[in-house]
Amino acid sequence: MYGLDVCPSNSADRHSLQFSINKIIYKIFGAMDKDSYGQISEYFGIPSVVQLITNRHDRFLNIHRVRKKGAT
Repeated sequence: MYGLDVCPSNSADRHSLQFSINKIIYKIFGAMDKDSYGQISEYFGIPSVVQLITNRHDRFLNIHRVRKKGAT
């Protein structure tokens, strides 16, 4: 996930990362249907890849906007 806050990502990248998270959930909890991944993620507070990237990107922009305003 490092670098995704400043580098653009396409849908294939996001899908690949989400697949990795789903695979980890599968390894921990065993075989399940597709709906179960979302339910388990929600229950344990695991955000989706899109949410993670959006949050990191917004946080990055906010940090650098503050520094830029404070430097002048």
